[in-house]
Amino acid sequence: MTPTPPLSATAMAARLAEGSVTPPELLEDSLARIGRSNAELGAFVHVDAEGAAEAARAAAGRQAAGMRLGPLDGVPVAVKDNLWVAGMPAHWGSRMWADFTPPVDDIPVERLRRAGAVIVGKTNTPEFALSGRTDSPLHGPARNPWDIRLTPGGSSGGSVAAVAAGLVPLALATDAGGSTRLPASYTGLFGMRPSNGRIARRHGFPPMALDFQAVGVLGRSLEDMELLLSCVAGPDARDPSSERVPDLAEPDRPLRVGWCASIGEEGVDAEVAAAVAECASVLESAGCEVARREAPFDLALVRKVWGVISAAGAARAAELHPDRWRAEASGAIAAAAGRGLGLSAVDYLRALDGLAEIRAGVAEAWGGMDLLLCPSAASPAWPLEYEFPRQVGDRPGHGMAQNIFATWVNAVGYPGLSVPVRPHADGRPRGVQLVGRFGADSMVLAAGRVLADDPVCSRPAFPWR
Repeated sequence: MTPTPPLSATAMAARLAEGSVTPPELLEDSLARIGRSNAELGAFVHVDAEGAAEAARAAAGRQAAGMRLGPLDGVPVAVKDNLWVAGMPAHWGSRMWADFTPPVDDIPVERLRRAGAVIVGKTNTPEFALSGRTDSPLHGPARNPWDIRLTPGGSSGGSVAAVAAGLVPLALATDAGGSTRLPASYTGLFGMRPSNGRIARRHGFPPMALDFQAVGVLGRSLEDMELLLSCVAGPDARDPSSERVPDLAEPDRPLRVGWCASIGEEGVDAEVAAAVAECASVLESAGCEVARREAPFDLALVRKVWGVISAAGAARAAELHPDRWRAEASGAIAAAAGRGLGLSAVDYLRALDGLAEIRAGVAEAWGGMDLLLCPSAASPAWPLEYEFPRQVGDRPGHGMAQNIFATWVNAVGYPGLSVPVRPHADGRPRGVQLVGRFGADSMVLAAGRVLADDPVCSRPAFPWR
């Protein structure tokens, strides 16, 4: 018998509220789906069936007593393996952390527990979450549920695979250079990197690149994704940056949306560019003021700054295991750590000067825009065996080809949302991205709802297992 399609998180919440399903029943279904598909997909690297069952029983008790903690109480969720969940391994995709179990939850995980969510397990990530595809030296590859010959991207490949395949309805991810938004676009999901500080953090691995990384949220629908965001977002005194995030309200006028689908001579898939233009028309028809714009950032400078800062981060992380990293790190991480160790203090300070220039330049170029519409990734997912696509548009691919519209968002700390649109002609998912100014998360989501409600976002039914 063909398994039934998975419930959305919002449908689960509604059924739990009316009492037509119990948390243990939802968990049983999730674990059955993981059992059928995970060996092939490589989405989960750790499943805590016992701990999840205990959480589900507690949620069932609250349900029976009419004391549910909120809509996520009893809903199964997954957490990316580079985020700390007390009592569960946090491998960071690395042999060096193969035996590490964090003693505490990071703040968004604390909030999931307080909301009664049932944390099923940890999802696959490449080493140090520093790759555009997910192929960990410790756990092997994650695969794209739409076509297992393709990568789901990185570094949140396990999280997107778990949600896209219906193993769980929601997952936490991270995003330091596009690691939530790009994989979401490859797997037909909604994925958001909020403004820096919107989701408070306290405990975890040392950051690879200053404040580039934010916790990301994933869902098969925008409604689901927003449900997860509402649970984990908000300030916390333990993270001072979280207390400085403004809430920019929607203006009392039509939103001003700039859009671009190309950057200089960089390769962009023609169908991806066409999807951006189509979405610009949808937003204009909905009453937005829409105009074509140039990209508001210097891509060469973004790449230069990212190269220095991420290499220094890789070196710092590797040096936490000074006697092991050269033998145990993957080739890519060993090379990055080597570059980082060769940097001088002056090199690093020049990179910080470059970062300040990027931030000032984007603020100046932003002008009167409320939002920027652009591709999430330069092309759809590619065959798993390659580190990057062989071809992007009409140009050869390379290691930084896919994230040309992504990493600048991390550099400036703005919110970015990947919205799935109609599939590529060959069936591969693709996505467009909405970016707002710092603190304009609500505007990004408002425009995302316009697209989500339009046929532009129609997707074929997935052959659920």
